[in-house]
Amino acid sequence: MSVTAMSETAPDLSVIVHGRNVQDHLPALLGSLDAHPLTGVEVIVAAVGDWAREVAERHAPAFTVLPLPDGAGDAAARSAGAARARGRWLHFVHAKDGLPV
Repeated sequence: MSVTAMSETAPDLSVIVHGRNVQDHLPALLGSLDAHPLTGVEVIVAAVGDWAREVAERHAPAFTVLPLPDGAGDAAARSAGAARARGRWLHFVHAKDGLPV
């Protein structure tokens, strides 16, 4: 996936990954997003808690990782991701749900 740099034009799509206690699901999902051939897409991981943040940073260094405090709910994670997003369109993916093939 071609990740849009902050200095470039805004991406068409912002994918916001969120969820609590999802660190076990993040590696597969982030690997799938990273391998996707689309361009003009930014990925933001709203990582709730230190463990999720560490997993996200390790498995997806090219993506934006937005650390959130333990206990932040899905609504807070989605809102924080949307506030950071620069895309024309937003797509929210709960890390436990994954992506369709």
